[in-house]
Amino acid sequence: MRQLLMRRPYLSCSWRIKYLRCYKSTMTSNLPKEDPPADTSQKRMNPLNIQMLSKGLHEQIFKGAQAEHTEEDVQKSIHHLRNHDLWGQDTSTLQDVNLKLPKMYGSNIEEHFQILAQKQSLPYLQAANDLLQCTLPDMPRDWAWHTGWTKYTKDGGKEHVDFPDERALVFDVEVCMSEGQCPTLAVAVSPQHWYSWCSRRLIEERYTWSNQMSLSDLIPLETSVKSNALNKPNWTEKLVVGHNVSFDRTHIKEQYLIKGSKMRFMDTMSMHMAVSGLTGFQRSLWMASKYGRKRGLQEVKQHIMKTRSKGEGPGITSWEWVNVSSINNLADVHALYVGGPPLEKEARDLFVKGSMADIRAHFQDLILYCALDVKATYEVFQETFPLFIERCPHPVTLAGMLEMGVPYLPVNQNWEKYLDEAQITYEELQKEMKKSLMNLANDACQLLCDDRYKTDPWLWDLEWDVQEFKQKKVKSNKNKDLKPAPEYNARIQDFTDSHEDPGPPPEEEESQPLPGKLYLDEIIEKTLPYLPKRSQHMPGHPGWYRKLCPRLDDPDWVPGPNLISLQMRLTPKLMRLTWDGFPLHFSEKHGWGYLVPGRKDNLMANVVEDDGDIDVHNDCPYRAIENVYMEYCKNKANSNSKERDSNVQDDFMLTEDNSIWQKVEELSRLENEIGLEGSSKATSRKKTKNQLVCSLYGVTM
Repeated sequence: MRQLLMRRPYLSCSWRIKYLRCYKSTMTSNLPKEDPPADTSQKRMNPLNIQMLSKGLHEQIFKGAQAEHTEEDVQKSIHHLRNHDLWGQDTSTLQDVNLKLPKMYGSNIEEHFQILAQKQSLPYLQAANDLLQCTLPDMPRDWAWHTGWTKYTKDGGKEHVDFPDERALVFDVEVCMSEGQCPTLAVAVSPQHWYSWCSRRLIEERYTWSNQMSLSDLIPLETSVKSNALNKPNWTEKLVVGHNVSFDRTHIKEQYLIKGSKMRFMDTMSMHMAVSGLTGFQRSLWMASKYGRKRGLQEVKQHIMKTRSKGEGPGITSWEWVNVSSINNLADVHALYVGGPPLEKEARDLFVKGSMADIRAHFQDLILYCALDVKATYEVFQETFPLFIERCPHPVTLAGMLEMGVPYLPVNQNWEKYLDEAQITYEELQKEMKKSLMNLANDACQLLCDDRYKTDPWLWDLEWDVQEFKQKKVKSNKNKDLKPAPEYNARIQDFTDSHEDPGPPPEEEESQPLPGKLYLDEIIEKTLPYLPKRSQHMPGHPGWYRKLCPRLDDPDWVPGPNLISLQMRLTPKLMRLTWDGFPLHFSEKHGWGYLVPGRKDNLMANVVEDDGDIDVHNDCPYRAIENVYMEYCKNKANSNSKERDSNVQDDFMLTEDNSIWQKVEELSRLENEIGLEGSSKATSRKKTKNQLVCSLYGVTM
């Protein structure tokens, strides 16, 4: 396990020579050959009677290879198809395709794709090897305050250039998020030189800039700023390495040209994920182990218990795997593969929260931060790329990664319109959904009255404890008892005595405060001494409801259970979801499931739920769950028998003779006779009754 953390050497010379020799030898000895014309006169079917490639295509692709099928494999396939109700199904056959394929390299399709991938990826593999073998030049101590690209020579000089004319670069871009999506500054390094780039928006101070981004705002890596990139005659293969390089690619000018650029990208984050990546749950475990979060450690314990109880193999018994992987950010990836002092990321906050003026004031520090990220990315690349080639040695993998790193999505102005409308629709649906969930929570809160929640099949196990209203004890003063204001009583008396409209009040009365308001203010003033210094949060409401409501001191406070969301464990219960007719139930030990009243075959002795020491046997409303399930069965039976009942009704109503009605009358007569006669005769009568019932519904005994 420690080998992953050790600094790995560069790609060995033997590996590089072997790879290049393989490419050159296969290219010279396996030149494209003319294939014979396709013969599509006969269809090809496999032993399962499934149509295969036509004979002509099969000959071109597989060069005369014959398929061999053993009887055991055929029977296994038939058994598999039968299990999925696919065996014996009628399948349609397509017309044979008489297609002349392009020339194929090599003697078979495997060699063809291997040679093709080597041909596509070789220039970029050579550029990657140049980066692996080089030693980076010294980092400049003073960075140029200049629009565009600046090259730093080995003798300490600075030279303004249109773009870095290099075969391979390690590249990083920084953006002032408060000023929009335009790039602010960038740093790149090649085996020979360091480069820095500054935007016009950073150097030139203007009152305002256009919100519309243009090509002149982007970073040129292959063409000059003023040149027409569409007319460039020769595009060369170039390689750019970055961490989460897709973000950096969005700020490169030539990447917005539909045709032209042969630049490709390698992402150290993607290579880390392929070599030592984490799943979503492993990420939670990793975060818990590194930062010791209480909630995360609780999830770790639950995961270990589930693994040991349900898994066939051994459970997690140690934390060794945490030391050979990390999450995907550059700081943690660098600490995993390279080690040394941790990367300083405090300067990143200025790009996220600061303004362009803040970046100008701290320009040297911020561009140094960007350069250190470039250096860290290069060091991670030195470690991850050899591991990636070792784990994924086939050239098609590398070629596919390079091609998948340069996708295009050509759009016009309708794209922005679509995004805006989609966002508006999403926000409206989110508001409606939250409003519905809040209404469900408010309705469920009413179950607190008369302890009705105890018989609710979904909400019985929630936190229903109520926080009592607390008040301070204040010595009462009998001489200062509060009495109603006489003016207020007089106005109330006048209103109750006469229902006539008194009309608008005079201006003098409007300018004065109402006596009733003065009385209410006095009540509030007298009440304040009884209130605790720290206000309580939602007293008189159940605990689960209080957790859904923001506190009054919250700057984003809104009334009601505004914190509810679909991700909460409470939501399926409020929505009264069922599984096969049984209400859903969550257990801290077992996760989501459902309770079946009376079923004990899958339970251990003395099973007690872990969450809150709730004894399911005593508190669970079995009768309410049974009623929910019985209602489900009733509805299911009604839906299944609806068509059958309608057919029987039609037989009764539309029959031309009276045979069915005669059978019904005979059944009624037999039921009366069975109740009056003895047991021996009753048995004979029951047999006759069963025969009549079967004949009535067309069922044979």
